[in-house]
Amino acid sequence: MSDVRLLLSATLATVAVASGIAAAGPPRAAAAANEGVRVCKAGEVRWLERWDRSHAGKLRAPATIYRRPGAVPFLRLPAVDAYGFSTALPIVAERLDRQCRPTWFRVRVSTYPNGALGWIRAGTMATSRIRTRIVVDISSHKLFLYKRGRLVLSTPVAVGKSSTPTPRGKFYITQRFVLTNPNGPYGARALGISAFSDVLRSWRDGGPVGIHGTNEPFSIGRPVSHGCIRLPEHAMLNVFRQVPLATPVIIRN
Repeated sequence: MSDVRLLLSATLATVAVASGIAAAGPPRAAAAANEGVRVCKAGEVRWLERWDRSHAGKLRAPATIYRRPGAVPFLRLPAVDAYGFSTALPIVAERLDRQCRPTWFRVRVSTYPNGALGWIRAGTMATSRIRTRIVVDISSHKLFLYKRGRLVLSTPVAVGKSSTPTPRGKFYITQRFVLTNPNGPYGARALGISAFSDVLRSWRDGGPVGIHGTNEPFSIGRPVSHGCIRLPEHAMLNVFRQVPLATPVIIRN
């Protein structure tokens, strides 16, 4: 009888221990799923660009851009450019670890040829969200400013002439200039963007394209520039107030 009791006690103890293990929780993935916590596959890539918002990163220190995560470096960027502006890049996608933390960001970069994308280590940037977006329509000679997906400003513009056309594509704001001569050819404010002219390659800095005011208001609405986008002064001041570095700029036909 005592042997039976001992066997029964041992069996109950085993069941209690097993129950205790079960109570401690299911495997991490199952537990996370039960609690509504997302679990990622290491190396998973998630696209981030949306019409009503985008993501940006500001470099904490000089950093390398790669063709693929950790492989084929092709560009070295300073934390601050030659004009004193912080290097800020639009983030179009992120590569995640098992805990869904970003390890790499896919970013747009300002280099020729236009439209280059690359990968940068996530830890090298301080990230933020951008709620503004600029769209330039070449055929109608119009610029549109959107905030949180809603149109907040529309203005006629001057664009590049046929011999020095404004480049089309997806770009972003790289610089915000407050100009010392508000009556000069660029007006009181100018925005550098990541686009480069396909024609004026020998110009300073490789022929960069910008968005700026003008002291020739009669040129607005016409294809007359060397590729830059000219705005009426009041519209340029309005746009300048609202757009931070890394704001997306879409230039289309």
